[in-house]
Amino acid sequence: MLVTEKIILLLLLLGTFLLVGLLLPKIRTLSLHRGFVAIPEERSSHTSITPSFGGVSFYIALLVFFALVFSQENILLLGTLFFSVSVIFFTGLKDDLKDISPKAKLLGQCIAIGALLFHSEFRITDLHGFLGVTALPTFVSVLFSTFLYVSLMNAYNLIDGIDGLASIIGIVVASSFGVLFFSIGLYFYVGLCVVIVGMLLAFLRFNFSSKRKLFMGDTGSLILGLLFGVLTMRLLSVGFSTVSALGISRSYLPVLALAILSIPAFDIVRVVCIRKIHKKPFFSPDRNHLHHVLIDSGLSHAKTSLLAGGINIWLITVVYNALLQYGLITGIVVLFAGYFVLTVSLFVLNRRLGPKRMKVKLRRFLFKITYPTPNVTAEKQLIFNKKLKLIRIFFF
Repeated sequence: MLVTEKIILLLLLLGTFLLVGLLLPKIRTLSLHRGFVAIPEERSSHTSITPSFGGVSFYIALLVFFALVFSQENILLLGTLFFSVSVIFFTGLKDDLKDISPKAKLLGQCIAIGALLFHSEFRITDLHGFLGVTALPTFVSVLFSTFLYVSLMNAYNLIDGIDGLASIIGIVVASSFGVLFFSIGLYFYVGLCVVIVGMLLAFLRFNFSSKRKLFMGDTGSLILGLLFGVLTMRLLSVGFSTVSALGISRSYLPVLALAILSIPAFDIVRVVCIRKIHKKPFFSPDRNHLHHVLIDSGLSHAKTSLLAGGINIWLITVVYNALLQYGLITGIVVLFAGYFVLTVSLFVLNRRLGPKRMKVKLRRFLFKITYPTPNVTAEKQLIFNKKLKLIRIFFF
């Protein structure tokens, strides 16, 4: 039976890869024809106009997957997922077409999350003894689950700042959840993880391309953030008998889930703390994200993304082994020791980036002098970037 299931999953992976691979060139061409593109700003790590609707292919791939499993899965569960993913899709699409306010984006997220919370598999109702906590009151369960969904969606949205990072982290996260769900026999969620991996592998070819570059946009990053929230909630809602196949106690799962989501979780907590210390608004732009620090230190987009993915895999491995061999407290200590090492490393790098930070400020200053008005056309952006290349000979 397991052989048959593995063959089906492999076919699902290949099918998703091919479907998204066929959709992306058409989406890119249509985006360029209609002018649906991302224009680089003074903070951007990119210097050219790029279509940013790769996430549309993710939505289509998910619809195909839902259609394939429609006759075999609970209709209420599929309907809830379909509704939530659709709300997030149109919220992200609207933001990619025309920037919407953070409040409007949050409203769309809350509507999608609200539908999920009616299904017990998609919210945390019991911590099963983790740190002494068992069943949660309904109000606490809803509030806590909503907070986790919103945090994860925005954390994943924020790491989508350079080529490959969101995709590689997404592949690591989906693969990790997929292995866990396969071990405990939840094959619908295994299939969902396989679909995510397949579409991200197909997308990476275009995201790393110099001639056919494409971004996933908020459409893609918000969908992925929502799906990772769903996978996290489902993992945390499994019973004691089911999780025994993993070889660890049921109460250890929150730590393992946090290790799987370590890069987006660490990045958003770190950035929020930095903005709080400097008394800046939460949504104020800066270059304090993990990928900004690594890019400013001289690494390429590809090296930064691969390094972040490697760190994520390393944290998952060492935390799982610590939980397996030594227990909960050791697992927590190992996880936060890893976070501490990352924090110190990034602090040291930041201290050495003073001259490069000045270059970023100079870029912003030159941009504002060149275009003092708020409405800047794509043609003017390109002209500025061409001029900046000449300036970089001396300053960059």
